[in-house]
Amino acid sequence: MQDTMQRMIRNTIVGMTRPAVALLFIFYLSFSPAVAQGTREVLTQAENDYQIGRIEQARDALLQNLDTFHGVLRQNALRLIALSYLARFDIEQTEHYTSLLLQENPYYSPSSGDPATFADIVDNIKAGMTATITTASSQAESLAEVPVPTTLITAEMIQDSGARNLQEVLAAFVPGMNIIDCNDDINIAMRGIYSNTQEKILIMLNGHRLNSYATNTAAPDFSISLEKVKQIEVLRGPASSLYGGVALTAVVNIITKQGLDVDGMQARIAAGNYGQIKGDAVLGKRYFDIDMLVWGSVYRNTGEKYDVTNERVGEGPFPMPVDHIRIGRIGEHPTYDFGVQLGYKGLQFMFDTHFSQVVAPFTIASLALSYDHGRYRTFNGLEPSFGVYSRHADLSYQWSLFNIQWKAAATYDKADLTRYQVISDDAIPTLSTVIPMPDLMKEVFETEGGIFRYVNGQEQDYGFQLKGNYAYTLGDDHKGNIGFGAEYDHFQLDDIRYQIGYDFEWTFYEDPVMRNAGKGSENSANAYLQLKHQWRSLILNAGMRYDYKTRYDDSKVRELSPRVALILLRPKWNVKLSYSKSFVDAPYIYRKANVMSSLMLGEDATSLSPERVHSVQLSFAGNNWVRGLSLDLNGFYNSATNLIQTSISNYENVGKNKTCGVELMASYKQPKYSVNWNFTWMKTFESNLIDLGVPEELFPLYSTDLDTNNNTPAIMSNLVLGWQALPQLKLHTHLLFEGKQTSYNTDLVKLVQTISSLEDFNTYIVEDQMEKAEAAWQRAVDTASEITMHKDMPARAIVNIGGEYTLGPVTFGLNVHNLFGTRYYRSGMNTNLIPQQGRWFLGSVGIRF
Repeated sequence: MQDTMQRMIRNTIVGMTRPAVALLFIFYLSFSPAVAQGTREVLTQAENDYQIGRIEQARDALLQNLDTFHGVLRQNALRLIALSYLARFDIEQTEHYTSLLLQENPYYSPSSGDPATFADIVDNIKAGMTATITTASSQAESLAEVPVPTTLITAEMIQDSGARNLQEVLAAFVPGMNIIDCNDDINIAMRGIYSNTQEKILIMLNGHRLNSYATNTAAPDFSISLEKVKQIEVLRGPASSLYGGVALTAVVNIITKQGLDVDGMQARIAAGNYGQIKGDAVLGKRYFDIDMLVWGSVYRNTGEKYDVTNERVGEGPFPMPVDHIRIGRIGEHPTYDFGVQLGYKGLQFMFDTHFSQVVAPFTIASLALSYDHGRYRTFNGLEPSFGVYSRHADLSYQWSLFNIQWKAAATYDKADLTRYQVISDDAIPTLSTVIPMPDLMKEVFETEGGIFRYVNGQEQDYGFQLKGNYAYTLGDDHKGNIGFGAEYDHFQLDDIRYQIGYDFEWTFYEDPVMRNAGKGSENSANAYLQLKHQWRSLILNAGMRYDYKTRYDDSKVRELSPRVALILLRPKWNVKLSYSKSFVDAPYIYRKANVMSSLMLGEDATSLSPERVHSVQLSFAGNNWVRGLSLDLNGFYNSATNLIQTSISNYENVGKNKTCGVELMASYKQPKYSVNWNFTWMKTFESNLIDLGVPEELFPLYSTDLDTNNNTPAIMSNLVLGWQALPQLKLHTHLLFEGKQTSYNTDLVKLVQTISSLEDFNTYIVEDQMEKAEAAWQRAVDTASEITMHKDMPARAIVNIGGEYTLGPVTFGLNVHNLFGTRYYRSGMNTNLIPQQGRWFLGSVGIRF
């Protein structure tokens, strides 16, 4: 009976697919180049064998020659292999090769002649139920097999969120990530760990590092176009076992579309209520084995005018110089992202250039004063802002040799970085009390205003990579992969300027010794090995990477980064237990800033070590319990040490953070609507703030130690809804909820008073006036206990809505950010409360041809 049913199903599949196979064969026989004749003949013979019921012969022939197929021929081969396994009721292998097919062409749709079961498998994979990613283990694998908690964000999800930049995409979909506002950069935190700039999360474009080698920074801002994105793969947790430095708390890998995905050109222009002008264009084509994608994006705005008349009234000697600031301003020069991607068989080339700029609404750090932006001079055409011009190039080749899949790549990166910060419009006589500086600067700052700091440098880096992956099978129950690779990088900073200015346009003499002190080069090399072994339903995934770095001063960095995970796979659920350790070396620019500060003050430079995070995670995921429903629950414990924080005049490894939490993701997708929801609860039970150099004798009255979250809500949640209301009309909504949070920062008034009292104490001790010395000490103790101030930020719910209406090739869109104009604040490291954007509109018109 069973044999009879199998023959019936097999004959049905063969009969239904014969017309489609014949048409595809005729088309590619006519148009494929002659050099593909051999592989085409293999495919043709396999199709003939399949049609007459020789299923195993067809499948085995294609598997033996799979590496020789490229482009459309490879898609057809993968489709036929999947159908062959389906005919033998091997659903696991059917899903595997269908996933590989969708990797080649994510927009593939089954023909009317394909069996319904195959169409269901394609639809399920597209819906993300068995989606395939490559970031977690440097090989294609389903989400169920990934060794660490992973969030997969598709192009459709990005559209449903209404997100304007990468920061908002990540905050909407990745549990544990929340927006941090450090005043002069677009930033994001992961599980309560962050810096003044985004330097703890590795951001990549098709596996190519975008983080600067000098600053470790990659801002998730408008300089990264979202129109070119096919999907974003986010590894939640340390990932140095594969990616080394910067992958401290997470990895974000942006996967671009292929030319075949676009198959034409799509363009969009947009305008908004605060001077927003946005233009995007994507061109994609595939000609036989050549795939091409070209993209371009520009964006600018004038910022939202915000009245600060009542801000910080009565809070000491630092009044607001002007009555308004600009929130969310990009700058005079538009940000942009232009790139091209070419593929030919196993050869890939990518070039991307972008410009990132953000204008700080307030002056530097804890001062947080308003300022007259237009009064300050320009440097290289830039007014006060944080800006980066960068270029990235990547050439890679993949091939198969000795049953090993190889990939070799050469990379080149170049960037011009500017950090132009205003300190104060007005003179600040007490500034030298909290910031050590030469006597000449003290005298000027006591009488002159318009104080600023300008830092600029040009970096370049080139690197070489070689990776391999060997798949093996041991009997019927054991199979796995061994991955290995090595990499070499050379970095150099060609030039650097570090200047202090006053009176809005003048600068102090730039010492050539200091300028040359900023230059330097560094070399790094690494090697990794990882094993993924499956025994029935149990997977062991373990890896180790060794990093060796020679710094500019000949000091060495040696780091071992291990990872181990156990995964239990069941048909509709899986459980993962993992441990991983990561590191990031102290940014080059921080180490050099300490050197230049020491030269200025005649002191020894503070050395910096790498920052480290250890993490344990336990995850449970359920798929397709109800058709279209997926759930993911993750518990984690993070222990971070050696975190770099800003001291009085330099950087130090004094930070720590111990946090535990629970993350929940759920998605539900139907043909006309989709729901994506996430929830995060976090508890930080050990951390600390900025080290101000207050003597230990004043502890614990003055303490930077905390047992709570800082600028990170204990509870946060996102709900993203997409609804196809009409065939031409699609609506979307994003609801963000953030619980109450507290910002711990430095009260500069109390700090000035404390330092002044300590100076009096020292003077009285020298003069042997013990009674006055005792009174001065008591004043220092009283004010030191109030240096660390905290400000509560109430819970808030922010609603974003939007929609698109398509009329032929034209699409009209409208997005509203913060629909109800809710006024709220955010903060960051050593940053006062920063007011956030109100209601922003953006209307758009797009065309596809």
